Amino acid sequence: MAEARTTSLLDFAIAASVAVVPIMFCIVLLVAVVRPVEQQTAVPRGDAERYVSVRHVAALKTFERAVVWRTKSAPALPGPAEVLAAVPQCRADWQVKAVPLQWLHDKAAALPWLQTLIDHGRTAAPSQAERIAAQLAALDAALLRFGSRANARVEHAVGFDAQRWFEAANMSLGHPIEVPEYPGQHFQVRCADLAAALASLSRADARMLEVLAWRGTETAKTVARWKPDQVMEIAPRQVARRNPWNGLAGCIYLGGHDGVAPSHFVAAARSSEARLCAMQEMFASAAASAASQARPAVPVALAGEPTPTLAVDDPAWMVPPSLDAMLRPLETLRRPTGSLYRLYTEAQPASAAQPSGYRYGPNRIALDGAPVDVGFSVDLTINPSLQALAQKTAACYTGRQDLCRALGIQRADDKGQAIGHKLLESAMVRMAAVAVIDVASGRIEALAGALSPCTRQEFDGPGRDAACDKRLPYPVRYRPDALLNPAVFHDAMPASTIKPIMATAFLTDREVGARWLAAEQAAIKSGAAPAGDSLRSQLMRSDSARFLDRMFCADKNFMNCERPWAIQATAQAFGWNTDCADAHLDCGKHDLLFGRAIDTSAEAGAVRPLALAIPYGRLLSEPLGGKLGAPMHFTPRSVLNPGIVARCAAGADGRRRSDDDWEKCRGGNVVDVVAEGWGQGHARSSALGIAGMMATLAAAANGQDEIRRPHLVEAMHGTGARLESAVDRWGLAAAQPNRLPRAAAEVILDGLSYSHRSGTARTACEQVFDAKTCKGIGFIAGKTGTPSFPSDGVSLNELARRCGPHAAKTKVPDPACGSLRPYKWYVATFRGDAGKTGPWTKVIGVLTERNWVRASGQVHGAGDHGPNPSAEIAMQIMGRQVGVIAGVQP
Repeated sequence: MAEARTTSLLDFAIAASVAVVPIMFCIVLLVAVVRPVEQQTAVPRGDAERYVSVRHVAALKTFERAVVWRTKSAPALPGPAEVLAAVPQCRADWQVKAVPLQWLHDKAAALPWLQTLIDHGRTAAPSQAERIAAQLAALDAALLRFGSRANARVEHAVGFDAQRWFEAANMSLGHPIEVPEYPGQHFQVRCADLAAALASLSRADARMLEVLAWRGTETAKTVARWKPDQVMEIAPRQVARRNPWNGLAGCIYLGGHDGVAPSHFVAAARSSEARLCAMQEMFASAAASAASQARPAVPVALAGEPTPTLAVDDPAWMVPPSLDAMLRPLETLRRPTGSLYRLYTEAQPASAAQPSGYRYGPNRIALDGAPVDVGFSVDLTINPSLQALAQKTAACYTGRQDLCRALGIQRADDKGQAIGHKLLESAMVRMAAVAVIDVASGRIEALAGALSPCTRQEFDGPGRDAACDKRLPYPVRYRPDALLNPAVFHDAMPASTIKPIMATAFLTDREVGARWLAAEQAAIKSGAAPAGDSLRSQLMRSDSARFLDRMFCADKNFMNCERPWAIQATAQAFGWNTDCADAHLDCGKHDLLFGRAIDTSAEAGAVRPLALAIPYGRLLSEPLGGKLGAPMHFTPRSVLNPGIVARCAAGADGRRRSDDDWEKCRGGNVVDVVAEGWGQGHARSSALGIAGMMATLAAAANGQDEIRRPHLVEAMHGTGARLESAVDRWGLAAAQPNRLPRAAAEVILDGLSYSHRSGTARTACEQVFDAKTCKGIGFIAGKTGTPSFPSDGVSLNELARRCGPHAAKTKVPDPACGSLRPYKWYVATFRGDAGKTGPWTKVIGVLTERNWVRASGQVHGAGDHGPNPSAEIAMQIMGRQVGVIAGVQP
């Protein structure tokens, strides 16, 4: 009997070498063979950062035919044997194969443990056919959940027809394909492509289903080119993959400025970007004084943007919603494959015509001991804690009661119950948008936005949940753009929030401005509260009729009045009305990233700067030719007929100083100008634009000679220094002279500081604070606004009767059935130390869409009655930010 042989270290070494050799061989094969093949079948999408495999897309499109409307008699799903029989060309690839290490098995008789390991490898792994059968079953189950859930993105329940897929798969295997990007070249779908496509579709509970195009959410124009029985479509753009061979994107930092290193960055958890952005070489250069710090604290990773169901304690509340969309123009610098990145990092200019200011040199960092190309990083102006507070407050007011409890948010009218419990969805508002700006620097410190669940479903699917009120007068349309951050991408008629612009024009009027200014200053000096017909009182009470009297020169019987055009010019001094001199689609828009006016190409020489044009503010403009949707331009200066103006001023009853002054105005071009004076007509602004207007006013009151317009990006930098350029396409716009007189700004803000004490914001203030506290608050100066809404006072039952699918057809459209929504505005500047004197430090602008009262069916706060929810949101945020309201901080 042979003596048992003891396993030696040499045996272990031999076994390890034998195990490693096949693995290394596979890696070499992958790099040398697989990658070149993939490159030959890849279609670039825009730049080399994204690519699409031709074969992968073709394999995925075989599933378009197989996804069908689900019926009660759905065919049974196949097992492994049926899969092999149905696709005979793939039998050799998909059936069980012998373990390709037989030679090793023959040599391992003396090593029982290695023999056991090899035998286990023969039988443990399922065959490809078994995997495919299991994945088909998982895909069918995922389709059932996807099509049967509340507010599904598809019209009916969907399922998987395996027989139709087998037919499409066999056809793709038998017919080479050609794509326009590679004319004359043919590509052949392989069995491995079909298996990979199925694995992609079924991965992560079939998460890919969410990004596909579905019948029920796509437009009629898109569906018209589909086959009659086609339920969904897979497009190349939906399956573009990140190119893994082209370096890493630059980081997105926030929470650092004025020489302080950032506190946070945005990156997916456990990603290579998370490792990269935590390296000191990446973020230290973001701080001007980083050299003076021994070692800056490592910033904290934030795993992405907030979602509607985000947990209360998740740090992602610190990230503005839609941040990826906001920073899209910078991708050409943030990605190593971007054209500007390549231009900036080339060692030598490609031609003598290229300016030397583009030269930066290689931007690399050592990662795991190897140099890696890294895109340029972005330093945001966002204050993470303030962003979280604003975003949570917006979500609270749109129905997230768990956030209300976490922040300790209460309202007096709700008397300890859930806020908004009397309204639909138990939400105070259907939409909330919040923008916060630092007055001194123009930095945007928060951009928050939230929609109630039923409001979101008006834009993200073919229908609302059964729990949503069916009487709501808004049609359900798939509009992904309407789901973007409303603080940036949503605009509305500004209504009375334009009064600071108008008041500035009045106090600088060459005929009466000095006299009106002196009268207001004298009243302030006496310590008297605004009273009577003073300008401050009219601001406090938001007296639109008396403001229109001033606008149209009632003090001189409406004769030879130029003040409307002075207001138009003054709006430009506030940063509004940019690019409106000539008809332009960018009229009233502004650059979110660096604070540029969209028409200021002169700031960057001959090259248009990198920018994201967003709605900001326009006043006294009109569409070209009077056609809605046409480019906008300034309302032309004209002589206003004093007789028509006088009739408009008297209102329908013909009596001056009555409740209907300036209402139902008729006659010539006067009507349009009067509508603009109400802050209606074609006037528009966003929450950010309203906040920017007030920030300009606050800066003037502080005595700032120069101002920077609101901007989201502080700087871009590489691994060594800031990104500077002779052709300044990616830097802050230059500071501009503040054209507002300080004396006028001080008077206007003094009047607005009484709005929450005795004016239009008082009832909102008393929802957040008590009446006594509101009267003593001297650190806020704010303005409310209520755009017209034809359905104020009309119940949901009446709206369903007049506007529903069974409503009687009328020759004249019912104004209650139009597209206008019940908005409310509030904008305020406040002092960060809660003091009654000193500089104004921050500005907050809030836009909300009012909700409907469940019991009565009436819209909440009809007209100017009831608490303004926008003012409430602002005061909840301001009170916590300055420490006046005690509670849990976000």
